[in-house]
Amino acid sequence: MLNDLLMTDALMEVVSDAREKANKHGERFNIFSILRAHRDEARTHSRFLHELLNPQGRHGEGSAFLHLFLENVLRLQASGEGRYRVSRELATEEKRRVDIVIESSDTIVGIELKIDAADQPAQLHDYYQELQRRAGGDKQIVLVYLTLDGKSPSAMSLNSLRKEKVACLSFADDVSLWLQACIEKSQHKPALAHAIQHYQQLIHNLTGKGGTMNDLVAGELNSDMERFKESLEVEKSLPKAKASVQEVFWQELRAALESEFGITPSVYGGKSIAAISKDYYSKSRDNKHVGLKMPICRLEDKDIYLYINLYHAVHYGLRVENESGIAIPSPDLREMTRKEIGKGNAEADREATWLICYYYNPAAGDNDKIINFNDFNSAAVGLLDDEMRRTLIADMVAHQGELAEKAKALCSR
Repeated sequence: MLNDLLMTDALMEVVSDAREKANKHGERFNIFSILRAHRDEARTHSRFLHELLNPQGRHGEGSAFLHLFLENVLRLQASGEGRYRVSRELATEEKRRVDIVIESSDTIVGIELKIDAADQPAQLHDYYQELQRRAGGDKQIVLVYLTLDGKSPSAMSLNSLRKEKVACLSFADDVSLWLQACIEKSQHKPALAHAIQHYQQLIHNLTGKGGTMNDLVAGELNSDMERFKESLEVEKSLPKAKASVQEVFWQELRAALESEFGITPSVYGGKSIAAISKDYYSKSRDNKHVGLKMPICRLEDKDIYLYINLYHAVHYGLRVENESGIAIPSPDLREMTRKEIGKGNAEADREATWLICYYYNPAAGDNDKIINFNDFNSAAVGLLDDEMRRTLIADMVAHQGELAEKAKALCSR
């Protein structure tokens, strides 16, 4: 890993020992991580939580888990058995989807999950409006914003909605404690309890809590002054080192795109590739939507662009721009594109401003190729290897070329 390149032998020993201790009971054997589904909001987190909360779920425990969530997490008085309806991906009038909705005769709860996806304009505002519409003035409304660390939603997502109307919960504390209660409640069903334990361990891994390797390394460093000093020097060096890896990626990707399309992509989110790479790791930087873009074709009055965007992970696809150079929703063109091409595999593919969006070419690899510069995962570290980096970029550009040709075919009709 990148950290290893900057470490002394003493620090390497600490990390190695911690890695071994953290796997003492097989904790690294996590089914979600092995299947590379650990950060998938829709297909992993939303589905698993919905299944536990659903009184008709295959766990066979009725409303037991739901009541634990309502009473212990949301501090709501749960009604009797069979009085709740739990739905997933509830469509709103604005053609958005609330991740999970819990509804009874007197209460409606909407839950928005965030792992990697960014807030969208007026997202929570629209969700609250939908809950209000469904409540009809007769039900208590609770809108939950569930993130890894319990952070507050952006002003952009709230729009005119007051922040007091949103309950901010965290996977790290609120969900983890609830899962522990579910595990204790299901001890009579070992397979069920083990499944929930795997998900709880996944949450611990994502949030850095509960005996993970990070916790053990921290414990060792706290008791050794010299090693702690060494780690501080490594910490100071890491942002610059990560930025340099990211800069090489963007430079080579832009050169490959220019060779493929005969057009030099423009940089957005900053003045230059060097600037967006450096600023990405700045503590003062809130907006991490940066990358490259280039025009592909024009359909009637709509300009279609190829975007390669970075928030946490690199994702790319087709978007429509207005005259001010801002990506805007185009429902009709989005529907047409998806009929012809299908759906993308990135979280952002759910967002209205993308016609289609991918993390990687689904025909030429798996999600090991997802480059997450925020967490600096194994794919990001792999960019240090010249051959691996060039192979990944070549595959990415080849797929982007296919998307561009399909877009041009749509435009020529």
